[in-house]
Amino acid sequence: MFNQARMEKSAAVGASSSGLIVPTSLERRVDEIAGFHPNHIRAATLGENMPQMSRLIDAVIFDLDGTLVDSQPAVLKATKEALARFDIIASDDEVRERFGGGSRNIMSFFLVRDLGEAKSSEHIDLAVEVKNTLQTEYSTEVGLLPGVEQLLSELKRDRFRIAIATMGAGSVARRVLSHNRIDSYFEEVLTADDVADPKPDPEILVKTAQRLKVDASRSLYVGDSTHDLEAATAAGMPFVLADTGLFVDGRRRIDLREKARSLDYPVVATDEIGSIAGIAKSYPA
Repeated sequence: MFNQARMEKSAAVGASSSGLIVPTSLERRVDEIAGFHPNHIRAATLGENMPQMSRLIDAVIFDLDGTLVDSQPAVLKATKEALARFDIIASDDEVRERFGGGSRNIMSFFLVRDLGEAKSSEHIDLAVEVKNTLQTEYSTEVGLLPGVEQLLSELKRDRFRIAIATMGAGSVARRVLSHNRIDSYFEEVLTADDVADPKPDPEILVKTAQRLKVDASRSLYVGDSTHDLEAATAAGMPFVLADTGLFVDGRRRIDLREKARSLDYPVVATDEIGSIAGIAKSYPA
């Protein structure tokens, strides 16, 4: 699945006609974030937290929304209700089109669209706070995707390091994990609160690997969106596409699948989530 061809093809991401673009500047962001390329982490930590030297993946890092949990109804409801507080009406389809990049990005888009730049700047902090508060309240409506708990249990049993890297708010992510009783599986949970730049910038993935004291190239990132794929590629991190279709649908979903396959990234359907453990153990086969 993962081979040298993936590394050669990754250079083509920036020139893709599908619209799935990884700017070349993201490659340089890795150096800016860590002060050195994440591949250098290994030299500094060799021998630490390396449970099976014959295995090439030491950590599995997950996106949360649309990857491990079905939070789409809660996100839609919280976003639309928060926008309504500012007399902004948005359809489900309009909100879905803006998924990715965190609460600030999505709220800013609609505030600018309907209120203009000046009023958007005035209201953005409150708008984000309202959305995140509502989404935290609705976290009890968020459930696990099929096979997720079994997957996490298998990864833990096989001594993989496990973490979350999501652009959701920290309060929302931790509430969702706690409500679904899977919080104990994760050594680190990094959210939008922990980074300056949202995905597709690789900052959150580089920082997560650093927190785990694991080389980025020995960390497998699992996500469901274009931003996830682009961030992993920029960070030099192997990637698995969770093709759940919850936050990416229609033509964008087809393009995303094609892009993942063109880079030799595995694509797993919702009912194949459990197979990620096998991918992690057999990488790069």
